[in-house]
Amino acid sequence: MKIHSDLKLIKEVDEELKIKLIDLRVSRSEFMNLRLCLNEAVHNAIKHGNKQNKDLFVYVDLKADSKSIEMVVTDQGDGFDYEDIPDPTTDENIYKTYGRGIFLIKKLMDGVEFFDGGRSIKMIKYFK
Repeated sequence: MKIHSDLKLIKEVDEELKIKLIDLRVSRSEFMNLRLCLNEAVHNAIKHGNKQNKDLFVYVDLKADSKSIEMVVTDQGDGFDYEDIPDPTTDENIYKTYGRGIFLIKKLMDGVEFFDGGRSIKMIKYFK
């Protein structure tokens, strides 16, 4: 799916996730974790990647089956250095307001990969 860089459109991404998972018997807590990760990735793409330029798009690709879900979010921004994200749990970063979303994504997903110069993130969760 493709959405304009408007934070109000994240609800459309939520609906797409629900549709992909409806028949897969994913627990409520697992759904909430997936939703949190996807929303965070889309939010970052809109706000930081595309800088909320409504002429730019965010692309979301969701592939799910009974074993796993793969979620890819891509923006049209300049990218970022994904290897230079500070750890928000260290003393010097505990009060900083950035880096927590990607930290949570990495903790909740089974696989996280950045590519295309930081313009894309792929998140994978395996179902038990």
